[in-house]
Amino acid sequence: MSCSENPVPTMSTNSNSVLPATFGTITALQKVFLRNTGIYIAICLFCILSPLKGQEKSIDELMKLRPTGTGTFSNKPYPGVIYLPMPFSKAEFTDVTGLKLIPDSGRIYMVALVYTRYHEADTFNQPELNRERFARLKEIYPGAFLNPAIEWKVLEQRDATEREPASKCFHGFAIYLRNDPPPSLIERDIKTITRVLDSYHDTLIWIPEKIEYKIKKVKIETGKYLPNSKAKRRGGMKYDGPGIWFREKEYKIRRDSTVRKRSGGYYSKIYGFDSSMFKSTWEFHALTRRKWSKNMCVVTDVTGSMSPYAAEFMLWLKYSPHILQQGRFVFFNDGDAKPDILKRTGNTGGIHFAATNNYDSVLAVMTQTMRMGTGGDLPENNIEASLAALKTWPDTDTVLLIADNNAAVKDLILLKDLKKPVSVMLCGVVNKIHPDYISLTSATGGRLFVMDQELEELKKTKNGDKKVIGGREWEFRNGTYSIKP
Repeated sequence: MSCSENPVPTMSTNSNSVLPATFGTITALQKVFLRNTGIYIAICLFCILSPLKGQEKSIDELMKLRPTGTGTFSNKPYPGVIYLPMPFSKAEFTDVTGLKLIPDSGRIYMVALVYTRYHEADTFNQPELNRERFARLKEIYPGAFLNPAIEWKVLEQRDATEREPASKCFHGFAIYLRNDPPPSLIERDIKTITRVLDSYHDTLIWIPEKIEYKIKKVKIETGKYLPNSKAKRRGGMKYDGPGIWFREKEYKIRRDSTVRKRSGGYYSKIYGFDSSMFKSTWEFHALTRRKWSKNMCVVTDVTGSMSPYAAEFMLWLKYSPHILQQGRFVFFNDGDAKPDILKRTGNTGGIHFAATNNYDSVLAVMTQTMRMGTGGDLPENNIEASLAALKTWPDTDTVLLIADNNAAVKDLILLKDLKKPVSVMLCGVVNKIHPDYISLTSATGGRLFVMDQELEELKKTKNGDKKVIGGREWEFRNGTYSIKP
């Protein structure tokens, strides 16, 4: 029997097309209904399946990547980097044990295919070899192709110009894992910060005016004259005129009071909050007690152990709504979980802006920045974040950097690019100030705040100078202050 005699049941958008024979005789209205139902089903399937297909990274897409030239790729062991080597000019893996170190594809930040540009024969087809290598990777680890967040790169080594050095170069794939901290730790910190912020309360109280007086003695003439004889004076004798003996005028002392000082006669804000997560809250007190520029931008480090100080920053915004109105806040996490080996000076990233005067919006940006990364390596991209702030708000007259004393400034080489003062509130100081922050504030003309104290004239400070900070004596040596032994 031919197909025309026994058609296969189909659905079509064409009203004149063949309908399933199993329906028997149907009306025109039923035909329209079935036709529209078919369209609906087709649309639903397209909507469901298309996103799933779009998430998968195809080899054809990867073949469109433009190779990035490099010298000789280093495959030295490095935390968070997995190497899957292949022989020179071949597409078979020689060692795939590193895949066991990948918890899941969600931890992958970037995958790089590495090869050398050198080839022996003019007929050699490097793109075809690259395609085969991508195909082998997909066979052994298909999950990498299903994660749309993974960045892909093709690195072409160009130093080797002969077979022997080229064959000794690394070939294959380098997989870079994210610097993701355990989510439970981040959420714990955010939960603690939220508890502290929710505990904040304040009220206004009236401070009555207090006046201090200064007592002044005033000599006033009585209109009488005193005898020249001491005996007569002791007897209380007085005269109406000076006489021929030029008697002395009599005076009496009157006490007048003048206002020396007025205080009070205003509303004052008193506040309270749960301080159990803080060793001290001098940062909050320093922020609330000082006057700040209206064109200031605040740049805050939210990596690692900075969560208590991030909480104090948000408490400051609750206490000082006028600071919140400035709407210039930047949070940085040193790379958004970027692997340390991929971080480049001035291009580390992880910088997020809150250009808003809405408290909840600022808090949302801060907590999201915390979730996206907590730093990885110890040095932080303080100057990169400050430069980004100045680029975003060119009329900023000063940057207030809330920084971690325990972390060096990663990008101090960019100091020459800072054209505005950068003041630093240095958190976590115990017995030594990190010299990088002395350099930063000195070079830009900013102020340095340590333990609720402003360190002044740092440019003029020399070895041996002493200063009392936090009730203890500190001495300046080798570019920084530390507690005197």
